[in-house]
Amino acid sequence: MDRQKLRRDLQARVDAALDRAIDAVAAAPDGRWIDASEWAVRAAFQELMGDCFQAIVQAKVDADPAANAGSFSPGRRAGRDPAVQGRAARRRADRRR
Repeated sequence: MDRQKLRRDLQARVDAALDRAIDAVAAAPDGRWIDASEWAVRAAFQELMGDCFQAIVQAKVDADPAANAGSFSPGRRAGRDPAVQGRAARRRADRRR
């Protein structure tokens, strides 16, 4: 994972979110700065958080040789055959009936 490239990419996203937050507060009418901008600022930073987390995880996956070989499975435990479902999975399915 190229940390410096990832940081540059993420910094651009941070700058865009800051611009959105600043614009939201600047556009708020006098006397209603918080009320008129709070949710826009919150949305900008929540979107930023999701975008950054997704980009970081994707960079990690892209850098993983096992992922590039097609054998990566985030839910698979070592030593288990992914084609065989365990007893616990069947029990949960029976409970829903």
